Amino acid sequence: MGCQKLSRQSLHLVLGSGRGPYGLASMDISRPYTSWQEAKAAEAKPKENGSLLWGTKRSEPEPSIYYSTLRSPGSVSSSDRFRDAFALFGKSKIVCSDAGGFVTMYNTESHSFTSLPEMNSPKGPRYVALSIPRTAAHAMADFEIHPDVDSAMFGDKLLGGNHTESLYMMDMVPDKACSFEALVYYPVSRWCWRPLPPPPFHSDPKYRTPHNIPFALVDGTMICVSSDKATYCFDTVAMEWNKAGDWVLPFLSKLEYDTELKMWFGMSAHKPYRLCAVDLSGVAMGSCEKLPAVRDVGLEVDLPKNWELIDATLVKLGSGRFCIARFFDVTDEYGDYEYDVVAFTGVDCGGGALT
Repeated sequence: MGCQKLSRQSLHLVLGSGRGPYGLASMDISRPYTSWQEAKAAEAKPKENGSLLWGTKRSEPEPSIYYSTLRSPGSVSSSDRFRDAFALFGKSKIVCSDAGGFVTMYNTESHSFTSLPEMNSPKGPRYVALSIPRTAAHAMADFEIHPDVDSAMFGDKLLGGNHTESLYMMDMVPDKACSFEALVYYPVSRWCWRPLPPPPFHSDPKYRTPHNIPFALVDGTMICVSSDKATYCFDTVAMEWNKAGDWVLPFLSKLEYDTELKMWFGMSAHKPYRLCAVDLSGVAMGSCEKLPAVRDVGLEVDLPKNWELIDATLVKLGSGRFCIARFFDVTDEYGDYEYDVVAFTGVDCGGGALT
């Protein structure tokens, strides 16, 4: 099988430990190995730092830059550290905010930083972050905010010119003055954080912040997110919440949509965190009485028995391919902790894997 070009060429990793600065490292995934045989044959050859082997393990690349919070090192507490938040903005920008709501944006292509306005409320550690391309419908809705803008500015100008993405961030803990807001570029006021209606489940006195936060982008403009008891959808054009159903998406975190397979993929909510697929297209059409059928993809690899699985996350690479990052605690022969390991596994869901 030929190796098709991936829509994502780099995998960005935010590395951090203790109270020191965060490191940003990038892995080149533009030429992944597509089989065990190819990967094993390449093991005997010199390897480029940071390339990805499908279904095998590599040492992580060295960070290219470091993030330091705007607080002095002596004032950084462990609770503040947990409130730092990172989000991928578009394909090449990474937004970082700290416990004070101070925000910066790093462009991995131009290797430049941009200072952004402060958030209305800081986010983290239990938060949702989703980058959504702006559409003509978004621009028309935003015109109501700036009625003084001449109608001739519709089109590329109201869409933000070169800034065609908006970043939506929501804190799942309901104790913030502004739990939900979006970073949007307006031609009148430039970058700004726009407060959005909080999710309905925040007003439920029985609501408890879930450990798993499954969410997805549906139909290009709708954010689908599960609380501890039900699933809700936020229309980013109408800026309204609606209840999708009294069911919870059984996934660990963000679901990724593949345009070729027309399915949403994510890691299952419980260990061993299997790769699963679900069709959420019906959610955009209205309320669903029951959870859409979830299918286990069943493509896994064997790992050492002394690796204890702690967490997992999924990244879409394009053309039906994904990268699974699994986080482990490695123990010795007596079961005592020794060190941490992150294993990256490539999965190809094309070629009839879901049939």
